[in-house]
Amino acid sequence: MKNRFIFGMIMFLICAGVLFLTFYVSVSVYDVFILILMIVAAHEMGEALSYKYAKPGFLMQFLTIIISYAVFKTVNIFSQSKSDVYGLHSVAAYFIALIMMVVIIFVINMTSSRKTGENVISSIFCLIYPVAIMFFFLAINYLPGAQHGIAFDDWSYDPYTADGYAPNYRVIAIMMVFICASSCDIAAFAIGSKFKGPKFAPMISPKKTVSGSIGGMLGGMIGAGIVFGLSFTGVGGLTGLHGNVWVSLTLYLSLGLLIGVATEIGDLMASYIKRHCEIKDYGTLIPGHGGIMDRIDGTMISALATYIYMAILVYVSL
Repeated sequence: MKNRFIFGMIMFLICAGVLFLTFYVSVSVYDVFILILMIVAAHEMGEALSYKYAKPGFLMQFLTIIISYAVFKTVNIFSQSKSDVYGLHSVAAYFIALIMMVVIIFVINMTSSRKTGENVISSIFCLIYPVAIMFFFLAINYLPGAQHGIAFDDWSYDPYTADGYAPNYRVIAIMMVFICASSCDIAAFAIGSKFKGPKFAPMISPKKTVSGSIGGMLGGMIGAGIVFGLSFTGVGGLTGLHGNVWVSLTLYLSLGLLIGVATEIGDLMASYIKRHCEIKDYGTLIPGHGGIMDRIDGTMISALATYIYMAILVYVSL
């Protein structure tokens, strides 16, 4: 328990440092951080699958992550216009590059005398889960907002909106993902341990209870309340999500609830795979916590949910 607390604090400080540098120095800090997480997570998933299937090739996974990101970044740089206000061109380019790399991996495995169909399946699975899903960690960093690492204290000027100003969707999304997912985990553990009760999914994760799941959803909303409160300080460039404070609060809380649900779904998905592969943790990189996948399994699904939520808000605001 002592190691778990110590390394939990270390992870918190690392994330806080990355977010500070992202909001006040450069968006590239965040990108590099996420790319490292993606590479480690892909490796851990490959190791987990190797307990049941043939081990996927790590080199091709690594190249796929780097090449797909390079395509995404390049298209994003050259398509910043009204026609691509929320970066759909670069998102589409990322997935086209990812699919092309999957085809290349398929061909390489087919023509190799040392590879089997299991190698192909394992490799493709890793590129879908976690790599393709983790991409949305990157995507939220390119939502409309301060795109140069300089935080500000008011709403940003946006010539594409009706009144010329828009919330800083980018900073809000990033803060919501990391704070709400964390508060969801904490509340689920605290309330589940306190009240216990019926099991939620005993065949997948025997320790999860209905009370813990409800606590997780409440935790997501509590995290949203924290971010909403911080939006009045302008820290990191945070703004409201609407000009009306009550509408803004409602949007924050509804997103917090969505993140709470998404985080729990992500946790169950990861637990299902671990149970199938008959392993306890995805790795041992973080003493007391397991591997990177053990810590971001729910957060990466919440990033996907947050991107979709924010993209809808951006769309209806145009």
